[in-house]
Amino acid sequence: ISSGINAEYGEEFAEGLISVVRPAIENVDTQVQSLRTTQANLKDCIDNLSDDLAVIAEMQKELPNLEHYVKKLINIKRRVTTVNNVLTNVQDRVQTLQSRVSKEQARKRTLLSASTN
Repeated sequence: ISSGINAEYGEEFAEGLISVVRPAIENVDTQVQSLRTTQANLKDCIDNLSDDLAVIAEMQKELPNLEHYVKKLINIKRRVTTVNNVLTNVQDRVQTLQSRVSKEQARKRTLLSASTN
């Protein structure tokens, strides 16, 4: 009889313990499942980011070194500026010469018209 009571009491105790622990276990199981889903999403995001970074790295490898060309352009710009300055000086001199020629022509016309009168 006592072993029957102990067995019955043991089963009730086990059921009571399970009823207390079961919600906590189910809660932990739900949270673990959620964490696994989140971890899978994070892994997908990291994979996508890794692919994007690989594409960017490949694009950077394909870019030519432009420093040489930039230096050439700066040198050409300097030369163009120098030529422009020279042309401006030449244009100023030509205008000065044209002005002198016009004055000289006007003076000679005046002298010729005075001598013919």
